[in-house]
Amino acid sequence: MARSEFAEQFADLVEQDEAYRERIQRALIPRELLLLPEAFARFQARVEERFTQVDQEIANVRAEMREGFARVDEQFAEVRAEQQRQAAEQRRQANDIAKLKGFVLELIFDRRAPAVFGRYWRRVKVVPATEICELAESIQPLTPEEEESLYRADAYVMGVRKSDGREIIGVVEVSWMVDIGDVERAQRRAEVLMQRGLLAVPVVAGGEATQTAEQAAQRGACALLLDGIFKYPSAVSQTDEV
Repeated sequence: MARSEFAEQFADLVEQDEAYRERIQRALIPRELLLLPEAFARFQARVEERFTQVDQEIANVRAEMREGFARVDEQFAEVRAEQQRQAAEQRRQANDIAKLKGFVLELIFDRRAPAVFGRYWRRVKVVPATEICELAESIQPLTPEEEESLYRADAYVMGVRKSDGREIIGVVEVSWMVDIGDVERAQRRAEVLMQRGLLAVPVVAGGEATQTAEQAAQRGACALLLDGIFKYPSAVSQTDEV
């Protein structure tokens, strides 16, 4: 039999007879190599199983982290809400206290104005905003803004200044803690009256004053009353007295 015929017959036998083919493989191929596909398949299965476990563990960790962050966010939200509530309550209480103190100061000021201003003025009286607006309007019409500003003043005091006998109007802003804003408001309202030829001076009154408010009073930009006593009276007295 020629080699070519033998090779063809051998190839046909190997291809057609699985048992024979496996026998030939065992005879020609080392056992270790034959076992490699099966071993690799087991290894691959274990790797896939491990990756599946790792993926699950990662998913669990992520879920726990999301839950943890959600709880933290919720706790922070509760803390922020409580802080905002407390801040709002503190602001409300502070506003209530400021309003109460301002109201008490206005009452005290209204009753004691003759005694407070009597050292520098004669015929001292507290007058309503309506009377001041009517007086200013009779000289020169007020703009809506000017009228609104004058009506917002805390108090008006009129008298005759002892130093020169001129009729004078004190435009008063009352606040527990007098600041530069009070000074500026009193100045603007006094300016509306002075533009109409009236002698008007800004007066700020309260329990305490900021440094800027005291400096303005010290320069004569306004008169400063603390606890019902003039600390810087030059604006109302037309003197250098302090």
